[in-house]
Amino acid sequence: MTAVPLAMPDEAVAHPLTTRVGQITGHLPEETLLDAAQQEAASALAAPHRHGAYLWGPVGRGKSLLAEAYFAALPTRRKRRVHFHDFFLELQSALGARRVPLDRALNRLIGGSRAILFDEFHVHDVADAVYLTATLRHFIDRDVLLIATSNDPPGELMPGLWHEHFVPAIRLIEQHLDVIEVADGTDYRGVGSKIRSATGFSAGSWALSPTRAPSPAIEMTTENGIVLTVRERSAERITAIFEDLCGAPLGTPQYLWLADRTTALTLLDVPDLRTMHRDALLRFCHLIDVLYDRDIRLDVHARALPERPLDTAVPARSLERALSRISALRHD
Repeated sequence: MTAVPLAMPDEAVAHPLTTRVGQITGHLPEETLLDAAQQEAASALAAPHRHGAYLWGPVGRGKSLLAEAYFAALPTRRKRRVHFHDFFLELQSALGARRVPLDRALNRLIGGSRAILFDEFHVHDVADAVYLTATLRHFIDRDVLLIATSNDPPGELMPGLWHEHFVPAIRLIEQHLDVIEVADGTDYRGVGSKIRSATGFSAGSWALSPTRAPSPAIEMTTENGIVLTVRERSAERITAIFEDLCGAPLGTPQYLWLADRTTALTLLDVPDLRTMHRDALLRFCHLIDVLYDRDIRLDVHARALPERPLDTAVPARSLERALSRISALRHD
């Protein structure tokens, strides 16, 4: 069932940007037809909010589409669509390398924006969890409207060992944002994958290919001194072995760094997902997130088709999100 925004207490005043939104369907692409669950979520999203809305649901359910339409309907030009991982990578850089105080760093990143859209809100890094709490408080204190989309309900963000570090941020989301669910239904990303793109992530492929002798290693070193191993590198494409990127102890910041340096990635010798080690599979899911979000073409040479593991300790929504995105690739 879709979670409709709760009635605001009498002392709570709706954010002025949200009182004049009206219907958001006029801001959707032409000929867009919403199913019943999407229509219910769109109505809840268009209602007045005090500090913003958190839109969540399964993969391919049109959350980004609805959030973008709502964002377009907000009556201000002082608004920014921010990539979640980029925002916190830049924030950590300002706090670390440039030693800027947190409030000043946030002011610089937000600028004069009255509304922020965080699309694809998923947390993999414990540092993001810590800084997100301060960021949410900053938005609330300065009356910056926040719209966020995610596959996870707030209480299930960052499951596992580090979840306790995220509890303060979860409480802020649940107390100050209207949590709206786009209920289960058709995965439109999978339906739309039949229409091939000429560029970007969905222009890529998943092909069955035997293991082959690797090319000599090429080392790429990030600004923080972390070494990434690849096998080929040109202005347009980077080629790496699965073990180079997903077997090594790398994370989202390193994958973002790599994505900034290419428009296409070829990943060789990818094992059967059903037999992958948990840590490698989770890193693979994170890599897919980054490449999809950055619209980097991905060509996979694998030992098997991408089938869902029967039993894995990887967070279910991370895996479902990755598999949905992989479905957009051409399968040979």
